[in-house]
Amino acid sequence: MATHLGAPPTAAELGIGQARDLPRQQQATAKNWTISPWNRWTFQRVQQFTRTVRVPRPTHASSLPIKHIYDFSELSFETLGKQSCTVKEMLSQTYTDAFLVIHKGEIISEQYFNGMLPDTLHLIMSCSKSFTSALAGIVIDQGLLNPCKLVTDYLPELSGSGFSDATLQQALDMRVGIKFSEDYDDCEADIFVQEVAAGWRPPELDYDGPLSNIAFAQGILSETAHGGTFRYQSIATDVVGLCIERVTGRNFADLFAEYIWQPMGAEYDLVSIVDTVGVASFQGGFNCSLRDFGRFGEMIMKGGEYNGEQIVPKEWVEKCRFASDDSMNAFADSDYGGLFPGGAYSNQWWIRNTQKGVIMALGVHGQTLYIDSVNEFVMAKFSSQPEMVDSEMFLNQIFGMEAIASHISAVDIE
Repeated sequence: MATHLGAPPTAAELGIGQARDLPRQQQATAKNWTISPWNRWTFQRVQQFTRTVRVPRPTHASSLPIKHIYDFSELSFETLGKQSCTVKEMLSQTYTDAFLVIHKGEIISEQYFNGMLPDTLHLIMSCSKSFTSALAGIVIDQGLLNPCKLVTDYLPELSGSGFSDATLQQALDMRVGIKFSEDYDDCEADIFVQEVAAGWRPPELDYDGPLSNIAFAQGILSETAHGGTFRYQSIATDVVGLCIERVTGRNFADLFAEYIWQPMGAEYDLVSIVDTVGVASFQGGFNCSLRDFGRFGEMIMKGGEYNGEQIVPKEWVEKCRFASDDSMNAFADSDYGGLFPGGAYSNQWWIRNTQKGVIMALGVHGQTLYIDSVNEFVMAKFSSQPEMVDSEMFLNQIFGMEAIASHISAVDIE
């Protein structure tokens, strides 16, 4: 993690925006909005740079009471580099835009930085995958999807692609043997081609590739057998989302509003990036407010129940929290096994603690939703970190969250 003598500059201090009189190097555009330093401003304004669809909030928001704001700022913990660090320093050094702690259904800490406000919709990146998982669990419970069936049973146009013979469960667990590079340090990696197909960035003048997620998936090739080692490949989530839309005959916005966003009592709309044919970016394009991010986490923390209503099937939530031995072994053998020793990946969720079922939704540039059902707390963090993946920065923010969790448990805040 980069060391900062002071807080990293805010978007306002950097002078980033879209005003016509700004110098060119400070202008945020459809081509640079996903990268640093412009992301300090753009992650709170995604609708200005992409095609989007809205998931409407209900008429009335559910209660998310503020018990009292507890000051964790001077709470200290040990970083990956064995240095002492306070929560305040962690939040600053990890480019935090907003941070929320919910304990036993009540807000005990809520902070906003970098110009963000409670009604701001922030890009949640790959935390969108875990939102998609919740919708998949509902549709599976309805009997419309079967995790044991082949992806091509639902999307026959993927026959002949790398997804042939892959089950829906393998796609959910990121164990499909497709040829897909998600190396964020390689500007020619497949993930950046998919960004164009999914509507994140406009194509260059000489671009002749796919312009939708389904067209991109059709061009995916096989590389290894399905069901092997865990390999993080975002296109798998979009294929899951496409299966959901196909079997229901409805689009993401309508489904998510009816089954999750409105029953949950969201305070604000959710917004998703969409491709040229209007399909949502299931793998990373969702945007929401901090409290609604926390509400979703609270709903999952309570086994899929919120406001006295079972929104996501409890059985599905448990499958997300606790991985099979096979999934744990597949994760241990992966590139991520050393990052999360003893962890796992199940149904589009990262499992931090496989014994207690502590799970996380994670997104590049520092988006984090940390859920501990045993100790009844949820932590939600929006960030605009300069690098897509900074392992040291990521782990230090997790260590900071876990220091808060330990403190909460020790003092038993009531």
